[in-house]
Amino acid sequence: MSTKNFTFDPDAGVPSAADLAIYGGANFKNTFNVKDVSNVNYDFTGWSGSGQMQKSAGIGATDVPAATFTVGFTSAYDGQFYISLGTTQTRNLAAGRYEYNVLMTPSKESVDVLDTSIAVGATAGIGTTEFTINKIAGVAIGDSVSVGAAITTVSVVGIATTVANKFQIGTGSTSPLEILPGTGVTFTRVGSATTVYNMVNGNIIVYAGIASAP
Repeated sequence: MSTKNFTFDPDAGVPSAADLAIYGGANFKNTFNVKDVSNVNYDFTGWSGSGQMQKSAGIGATDVPAATFTVGFTSAYDGQFYISLGTTQTRNLAAGRYEYNVLMTPSKESVDVLDTSIAVGATAGIGTTEFTINKIAGVAIGDSVSVGAAITTVSVVGIATTVANKFQIGTGSTSPLEILPGTGVTFTRVGSATTVYNMVNGNIIVYAGIASAP
């Protein structure tokens, strides 16, 4: 099993190049060790990826994928991911030159919904699950809320319908501190848009399998 190293700069918009080899009938796995531009292991926590290969330019070239890789993480935090194929997949590949690429995307980004604060005269005592704030327009159940340093990214479980500008959190997420008027309150929501990066590409030489599986 081979290993390739490269540096990933998300602002560059250019994939790294790495040429590989596959031997028909054998397991294929290549691990990539990735650093950032400061030579620190790139943190891929929460990322996912996909990869395919197809016959390259020339005789027999095609735009139909010849194989789809399994893309996984040996250690996401340490910047290590891999692509792999099983023995049946490699045996079914015709010998020759192919090209491949691996696309990766981070976890979905959070977007700010509302920045406001605890309302005047609405001090929240220890263990409080309901808060009165200055405004609540656009906030929905399921959004995340942070209240000063006391409460960080907990789920909104209720929004008052009969009293303006009140929301509730679960009993397991309450603050051990008193929260005073004017304390900042921020609501966020997981967005639907993510950035897709062409992480790495290159050529793959496939050598035909000869022996049968042991």
